[in-house]
Amino acid sequence: MNLYIVVEGEVGEKSLYQNWVPLVNQHLKYVQHISMIAENNFSIISGGGFPSYFDVIESAIEDVNFYNTIDRLVIAIDSEDLSYSDKLNEMTEYLSQFKCKAEIKIVIQHFCLETWALGNRRIVKPNPQSQKLIQYKRFYNVRSADPELLPSYEIEELNRAQFAEIYLRKALNDKFKNLTYSKRNPKALLNSKYFQRVKERFEQTGHIKSFDDFLTAFSKIDKIS
Repeated sequence: MNLYIVVEGEVGEKSLYQNWVPLVNQHLKYVQHISMIAENNFSIISGGGFPSYFDVIESAIEDVNFYNTIDRLVIAIDSEDLSYSDKLNEMTEYLSQFKCKAEIKIVIQHFCLETWALGNRRIVKPNPQSQKLIQYKRFYNVRSADPELLPSYEIEELNRAQFAEIYLRKALNDKFKNLTYSKRNPKALLNSKYFQRVKERFEQTGHIKSFDDFLTAFSKIDKIS
């Protein structure tokens, strides 16, 4: 089974998918370019953010049809300010205009990748030291409440995606003094323990429901060649 993946973001998001996909399916091995895909491989291309990723997706479909080695094209995007269903409908309608030789799976990161990352309960200490994190936790406690329901933080004029990113960074800084997070450097999220704790949060509580898109895209494979 071979996969080609379009992620919305740049270097950081590619790194996360490169590290997390084999944790879902150990059969899949990363290669740098679609032309290198042979057997049970996956490759990743950056979409460059909204709305640039529409052009990248179109090119990716053309590449899939040209190389003829891809079984599944995975498109991973944030829902941002849209609901999960509205974003899914938008992408489904957009993709309906193209013919692709491979199966297409859409992964909606609702509402952003950081939302999933906040699903790791252990990164937010029960008694934070950071005054800013104390304020955030008092406003919305992601340890107990579903991170996908995190609202915007109007006090700082942050939409929900911006708030999730800053919340995550503050939590990591408070828990681990030498560890941080940015979209270009998601190193803190890349290890297998972090992934497992996010997965456990989904499986045990039903929170971060859109994470099932990620698991489905790489684990529910009918046949491994």
